[in-house]
Amino acid sequence: MYEESPQRSCENSLQRLCENSPQRLCEKSPQRLCQKSLQPSCEKNSQRSCEKNPQRSYEKNHQRRRFIKSAMATALGAGAAGAGMALLPRAAAAVPVETSTKITGINTFVMRRAIFVKVTADNGMVGWGECAQNNKALMETFVHNGLKQQVIGRDPFDTEPLWDQMFYLNHDLGPGGALANAIAGIDIAIWDLKARMLGLPVYKLLGGKYRDRVLAYGSFAVDAGNKMTPKQAAAQAVDFVRDGFTVVKLRMQIREYRLNPEPDPTLVYVRAVDRAIGNDAEIFVDINNGYSAGRAVQVGRQLFEEFGIRYYEEPCSDQNHRETRQVVDELQDMLVIAGEKEYTRWQLTELITRANPDIINPDIVKAGGITEMKKIAAIAQAFTKPIVCHNTRPTLATAATLHFAASISNCGPFVEFPETKKKFAALLRVMDTNVRLEDGFLYLPEGPGLGIEVNEQRVRAASQSIK
Repeated sequence: MYEESPQRSCENSLQRLCENSPQRLCEKSPQRLCQKSLQPSCEKNSQRSCEKNPQRSYEKNHQRRRFIKSAMATALGAGAAGAGMALLPRAAAAVPVETSTKITGINTFVMRRAIFVKVTADNGMVGWGECAQNNKALMETFVHNGLKQQVIGRDPFDTEPLWDQMFYLNHDLGPGGALANAIAGIDIAIWDLKARMLGLPVYKLLGGKYRDRVLAYGSFAVDAGNKMTPKQAAAQAVDFVRDGFTVVKLRMQIREYRLNPEPDPTLVYVRAVDRAIGNDAEIFVDINNGYSAGRAVQVGRQLFEEFGIRYYEEPCSDQNHRETRQVVDELQDMLVIAGEKEYTRWQLTELITRANPDIINPDIVKAGGITEMKKIAAIAQAFTKPIVCHNTRPTLATAATLHFAASISNCGPFVEFPETKKKFAALLRVMDTNVRLEDGFLYLPEGPGLGIEVNEQRVRAASQSIK
């Protein structure tokens, strides 16, 4: 009896299977089928042939492998055609790109109104970031004693694992506050560094931009009358309007430890500002967590009815989401903003699910930097919550905020920007170039990295502490 060759045997078997059920063959693995069902027969015949002629066996084995690959492709094509799908051409194999660049240095510069972080790579390039400035000495210590060792020697393009290691190796100290504030400075600097290495603006690395500019609102603190009188507050608001701002926010800074003050200063200050600017700009108010739910509802209704105020920020303690939820539910004509003191994606999730504010306002130099803010934005988007970034720092923090805000679809109607002529005049002098503010809008920087330039020599001269 004629003995069929291994190649012909495989060919006939696959052909019969494809004719009977190409779709079923496609759904199963042709490779597995050939190896499991046909291999014993092929191996047996090949072995016998090998004993007679090793060279011939070698050639046949190669022919067999080539044929099996061809048969598998044919079977897959038939299955795809049966499913109404076109067979796509083979894609080129992905080639992983690894950088040899390593982070070699981290420096902090503590100035009167800011704490800057510089990250240096072994190619000599640098990136700049900014930490929240609450307790600058603590931020400086945390960066150098708690975070630096997780970053030195690492690839700056490993943004995600670097963030995770900085966070999880230190989160026993508390997941919010100091930890997230300190991480933010390093994280922003790393994004600036790697974007500069590629010659691209940061927003390009974040997925592109939805917008080129964001409306800014002028923000100033009155500290419940301890720093500024109602007359001075009115003058500050007028100054913002002259500079082109169409929205002005009063930060009342009442705080939890002065809960429900008597007499209440909020209406007095708003009335003075409203008289000064009239219809030239919209007013909104930040209570800075100083009211119980009952007082917040009472004052909120007066603000809306007398002045038409729509935006009402942080009326209750961030430690009591139940009270914020009560304010949200009762003030249907106002938009309640909260989130400045939530520093991670988990805290923001709790805020949204428990307090349900209309708008959330995380701060990029408090909430872990760009890496964590992108996650916060995704969570907010899932709950249909716009983000109005809290931002009281006019240089690096603002630039990072603009790149972030440009890259997300759920950016709110505006972004915060502080008074700069007095309080931040000295800080602005350490910048060679800064963000562009024109006609009340902040424009997205288009240069490499964050798109603004720090003058390190001036930073060093202005610093109280350098490490």
